[in-house]
Parts: sequence; C-alpha cells; structure tokens
Amino acid sequence: MSQSSPPDAASDALAPPGVTTLSRRSVVAAGTGNALEFYDFAIFASLTPVISQLFFPSGDALAAILSTLALYAVGFVMRPVGAILFGRLADRRGRRLPLAVAVLIMGVTTVLIGVMPTYAQAGIVAPLLLCVARLLQGLSVGGEFGTSASFLVEHAPRHRRGLYGSYAFFSSTAGSVLGAFVVLVLTISMSADTLNSWGWRVPFLLGFPLLAIGLYLRYRIAESPEFEEVKAENARVKSPLRSLFREHWRAFLTVLGICIGFNIASATLQAFVLTYIRSVIGMPAVPALTTVVLSTTVGVAMVLLFGHLSDRYGRRPVLVLACVLTVVLPYPCLLIIGLGGFGPALLGQLILWVPVAAFGGAIPALFAALFPTQVRVSGFGIAYGFGSALFAGTAPFVATLLIELSGDKLAPAWYMTAAGLVTLVVVLTAASVRRAST
Repeated sequence: MSQSSPPDAASDALAPPGVTTLSRRSVVAAGTGNALEFYDFAIFASLTPVISQLFFPSGDALAAILSTLALYAVGFVMRPVGAILFGRLADRRGRRLPLAVAVLIMGVTTVLIGVMPTYAQAGIVAPLLLCVARLLQGLSVGGEFGTSASFLVEHAPRHRRGLYGSYAFFSSTAGSVLGAFVVLVLTISMSADTLNSWGWRVPFLLGFPLLAIGLYLRYRIAESPEFEEVKAENARVKSPLRSLFREHWRAFLTVLGICIGFNIASATLQAFVLTYIRSVIGMPAVPALTTVVLSTTVGVAMVLLFGHLSDRYGRRPVLVLACVLTVVLPYPCLLIIGLGGFGPALLGQLILWVPVAAFGGAIPALFAALFPTQVRVSGFGIAYGFGSALFAGTAPFVATLLIELSGDKLAPAWYMTAAGLVTLVVVLTAASVRRAST
C-alpha cells in the first residue's frame, strides 16, 4: 500500500493504538486471519463436552473427553508441516500468498466441520472426517502464525516492533474471545438437547464470514517492505530450510525453549481451564463460559500492553517476568479456582492471564528478530510449529491425564511451573535473546 492510500474506517476501529495509517490495513488483514484460526480452536475447546459425546460415544465420560482432547492435539501435529511448506513459500515468493492460502484452508475446514455427520449418523467415518479436518486446520495454523507475525514486524517502525508483533497474539486471542462468546450465547439461548442436536454446528458455520473478510483484506495488502528489499537485491536463499538448520540452528533451539513455558501456559489456560472448571470443579456451562469470556477479554488488552512495554524496556525483561510468574502463579490460581463459584473462577483466570499476555506481547518481535529476512518465516514458523505441536497441543491432554493418574486436582499447576522454569533458564542464558531483545 502506498503512502497516499486513504485511511480505512474499519481498519481505524480494529487496529491497536499506535499503529500508523500507512500500515493499518496490513495489520488488520494479518490479524483477521489469526482471529479465524483461533476462533475455531476456541469453539472446539469450548464445545469439548458436546463433541466428545457426539463423535466419541462412551460409557466413560472421561474417556470421551480424553479422546476429544487427543483430537485437539492432532490439530497441532501438522503445524510443523504447515510451517515448512508455507515458510518456504513465504521466504521465496513473499508473505502475501501464504497468508491468503492459510486463511482459505482454515475457513473452509471450519465450515465443513459445521456440516459433518456425527457418530450416530455415520459411525466410525464421523471421527475420521473430523480428524482429517483437524489435520488440515493444523496445516493452516502452522503456516499462519509465523507468516503473519513476521509480516507485522516487517511492516513496523523499528521502535514499535513489539506493539505491532503483539497484534499477532492479540488478534488470535480476540478470535478466542469471539469463539467462546458465540458458544456462550448459544448455550444460554438453547436447551441442552437443541445444542447437542444441531446447535453445536452454528459456531463452525459462522466461520464463513470471517473467511470472506480475511480473504478480501489479504487480497488487498501490500507485500512486506523487508521482503521486497531482499527480492530487489536478489538476496533470497535457494533453500530456506537448509540455510535455517545450517546457519541458524541455535536461534531455532532458543525459540523452541521459549515455547515450552509459553505454549504450556497458554494452552492450559485457553484450551483446558474451561473443561477443568466444568468437569473437575463442577460449575454449570453458562457461568463457566462467562468467566472464560470475561477473563480472555481482559487478556486481549494486556497483550498489547506488554507489547508496548517490550518496546520500552526490551523483550528480555518482559520474558523474564512472564517466566517468573508462570513459575509462581499456577498453584495459587488453581487453588482459587478450586474454591468454586463464579468469582474465584474468574479471579484465578485473570491472574493466570498476566504471564500468558506477557509472553504473547514480547515473543513475536523477539522471534522475528532472531532470524534474518531470508529465512525469517521458516525459522519463526517451524520452530514455533514444533513448539506448539509438542507442548501446546498436548497440554490439555497431559493436564487431564495428570489429574486422573495422581488424583490431585492441582496437578496441572506443577506442569506449568516446571515449564516456566525451563523457559526461564533459556531466556537468562541464551545470548541470542540478549542481542535480539531490543
């Protein structure tokens, strides 16, 4: 987009504070795709108790939930594959094309889940179809986040890369809020029988408008100025993947180490806590979903705040804070949630959002800075994809399994604490983090 392009009213409303008119449309275009990606993951997580019975009927409710959470994890298995495919495309051909393809795949598969037959209608074919859809969605997300975050940072003024980069996680969290809100409205307005019969399909079908908007916006965006510079200088590498693992493997391992704490904390909070509140604590669906919507809405605002703080004070101090809070907060927060009732559940989630938002505000700009433009999307996307597959995708399953094996309702807290300690060591010892911190 040229400097003479007119302001866009919708962009003005959606872009975070501090974003200039020049790149506002690019920021919103990248963010819309992220919102669609995580809208689906949020509605899938929010509807876990329903989906588990419709696609994995079992006399054991816990076994059905574990099966559904395992299917949730399947969506993460394809993330590294998506990151490899889309990363090569983005580093060789530019950021625009993979951004459009990623949002198309996610939108189409989300709508397809909405029309998919259940186990009662199609037998074993139903969970198999759902598995295929989740694999395609994982492929899409694997190509989406690294590309969009790199795209955002490359459009940013140097002194605002933290703020621009944080919009990647801000928009994905906003998609989670929207997904949880839609499920909440349907749960309030429908009977349990109606929701289980056909109402659960509505949130997936509502992904179509997001698909249309995302494609429209991404069709109109300008290419990343940093990629255009590399292209003009004929400095693109022939094999981004080979260059990544030959020359930038230390940065790759650094991203993977930071993903341990971030992905486990984020996935536990966003994909497991609702199931925990409903199945373990025993709170009814409506108040439980309401606490998730309210706490996540506050979390959205905190992400941009920490992105701004990372510009002012550096990425490393914000990440250290995130790690320390991930170590000390999970146990007392689950204790608070375990008290039962609306207030404790909301308070516990709000506190847990502080370290997750701090991670989300700082890591996009940091991860982008760890890799040169020629391999940035591959490096960012593949490392983050592997981190998500290994730690985020498995976190809800592991948390549920830990409770089952230990009999301790607070067992997930120790898992988050251990992850925070590992990432704290990485942040404090990795020289590349110090160099890329500002």
